[in-house]
Amino acid sequence: MTAGASSAAAGQGEQFVLTDTVYQQKSLYRNILVREGEGYRCMQFGRFQARQTCIQIGQPHRLVLNYTRGLFTALYLAPQPPRRVLILGLGGGVMPMALRAVDANMHIDTVELDPAVLAVARSHFGYREDARLRSHVDDARVFVRKQRRAAAVYDLVLIDAFDRDYIPEHLLTREFLHEVQSLLAPQGVLAANTFAAGTLAQHEAATYQAVFGQLYNVDMQGGNRIMLARRDGLPPLPEVQKNAALWDERLALLGLSSRDLLPRFAQQPSATGVRVLTDQYSPSNLLLR
Repeated sequence: MTAGASSAAAGQGEQFVLTDTVYQQKSLYRNILVREGEGYRCMQFGRFQARQTCIQIGQPHRLVLNYTRGLFTALYLAPQPPRRVLILGLGGGVMPMALRAVDANMHIDTVELDPAVLAVARSHFGYREDARLRSHVDDARVFVRKQRRAAAVYDLVLIDAFDRDYIPEHLLTREFLHEVQSLLAPQGVLAANTFAAGTLAQHEAATYQAVFGQLYNVDMQGGNRIMLARRDGLPPLPEVQKNAALWDERLALLGLSSRDLLPRFAQQPSATGVRVLTDQYSPSNLLLR
């Protein structure tokens, strides 16, 4: 989950308590902790920081953190599984492993800036690459540009590279989103874990709308919202609801249900009068504070 820096902050609605630190490593970028408690294992970047990744020990496929559950609503924008997926930000590797559990035929590229995070995902969270699941240690924007030059195409792109305390500002600009858009297949979907409230949230929305037009918001408990876009425009909500019903049986393995997630869907209001973030104007961390 740290494709450009650190990952999006986990929601705070998960009530289990972490009592034991089972692993600690200071990487070039952060202090990585693996902590356990009440049958859960989580990755944190510092003892007092938000949970970046969590798994339930013995049930590795069940999605624990609220924002990871919300990211899976991206699948509701299409009736068929995506063939090729790009995930910007790895963390413990929960998202790619969950997608692999849903459909082993997906081709997935994950991008992670910090090689130490990738190592911990492998050693403590069951992250396993295979012929269809590849890991890339790189800056997310650099990787996206490489894939553009290679004429790569993805059906689904997940962006999960922000923290509640820091944002890699080059990953939240109109120019970057245009680069991501150019990788999407026709009807390709983008899902981003972003902030639900505050000054920055409106600038985020304005920036995404400047590239994709209409957006769906999926507000998750704990201060996270998932913004959903599609390259060629959003499907109407009745179509989303129909698709969601088709996904319910598959996603039950992860502990997901459209009955819980669909009520969180809303169309993002137009962010009029709000300045779009660009490579020339990107004070995201100032706006965050």
